[in-house]
Amino acid sequence: MKKVLLIFILAWSFSSMQAQNFNQLDQFLQTLFDHDKIMGNLTITKDGNEIYNKSVGYQYINKKESKLIAKNSKFRIGSITKTYTAVMIFQLVDEGKIKLDETLSNYFPQIPGSEKISIANLLDHSSGLFNIAADDNFNEQVETTREQMLTMMSKHKPDFKAGSKNDYSNTNYVLLGYILEDIENASYSQVLNKKIVKKLGLKNTYFGSEINISDNECYSYYYEDDGSLHQANQAILTIPGGAGGIVSNPSEIVVFLNALFNGKLMSEKSFKIMTTIKDEYGSGILSAKKKGMTIFAHNGTIDFFKSMYIYIPEHKIALALNTNALDYGLMPIMFNAISAIKGEDLNIPSFNTVALSKAELNKYVGVYESNELPFNLVFKTDGKVLKGAPEGSDLKVLKATEKDEFVLESLGVTLNFNLEAKTLLFMQPGESPKTLTKIN
Repeated sequence: MKKVLLIFILAWSFSSMQAQNFNQLDQFLQTLFDHDKIMGNLTITKDGNEIYNKSVGYQYINKKESKLIAKNSKFRIGSITKTYTAVMIFQLVDEGKIKLDETLSNYFPQIPGSEKISIANLLDHSSGLFNIAADDNFNEQVETTREQMLTMMSKHKPDFKAGSKNDYSNTNYVLLGYILEDIENASYSQVLNKKIVKKLGLKNTYFGSEINISDNECYSYYYEDDGSLHQANQAILTIPGGAGGIVSNPSEIVVFLNALFNGKLMSEKSFKIMTTIKDEYGSGILSAKKKGMTIFAHNGTIDFFKSMYIYIPEHKIALALNTNALDYGLMPIMFNAISAIKGEDLNIPSFNTVALSKAELNKYVGVYESNELPFNLVFKTDGKVLKGAPEGSDLKVLKATEKDEFVLESLGVTLNFNLEAKTLLFMQPGESPKTLTKIN
């Protein structure tokens, strides 16, 4: 349940969307599935109308039977829940039941620093509260009561002064979920149903409990190195609560997004506050802007479910991806979906691999620079694999796919080295290729 970085996806131009390339998008998703990289569903709407829906893989697999994922299959959506929680808090603001400048001490005075933390600070992750998911005793698979969660939270002093910066913390939204329940004198499930589900006529969105495959709910799975699937353990969703407890599917997430961005869920004033951005953070939503285009997004991870949505206001485009097995990056999948909307050719991976000796790997070691990138790329090897990353960042293992070519699947990055010219071609979906030159 971590913040998604949008910096790489914001150079899009939608000058023409007449020739959408959805056949290649089908091929891309099927290729990922065929190479044991994904199971899930992707849905896209334009002007509120569905223009694409594709499922690959299985809702569940067991010794007796299996069932394919379909449009109505349901997934745990993890931290995308935070957007729903934020919407409901703003609805309470509109109803005069809570104020954004109220302090947390009005509700949970036992939380250290609560007298200096506002509801607004919780919403935009500027509270400074320790991320409870990082506590050594935190375990989403062990029954934990609200009282036990609050006791755990109370043991941690704030990481920084409220309002001084933004830093993602699940604690903020667990607490906001509790506040919703207390103000409405109802469970989170009941509040969600009243304030969002019934308003939008949703059929497959609710606060989750134990997974029920007979009700079209998916199990989540993880891939072993040999490509085999293994069913994951289930989190108890009352533990993440307002930070990660909702079940839904892409078809209904895009309905929610379209309603949110078309003024159907809160006042114009509250929506403006929710979507006011500081260092990528809004309130329950993340955003960035480049070349005049604003992108809103959030991702979510719980068990081995991984999800992401994107909304592009200028073009009224909504995309939602839910997966119940993923060994690939969310971002490159969304890159390719955007490319398909624009009618561009997609970057469909081959998944070839080649073995290289230590001497061969050493040829790629060095530092590369380009005036087109705000960072240098550094490459090192341990003699077994090549690792690379922007200078100052943790090195990532790169997969050798053919002579002089490496990929980083989690970001959809392809690197083509020209050893003779001492150059490197850096390619990523949604961006024009960048040429870097070796300087060391």
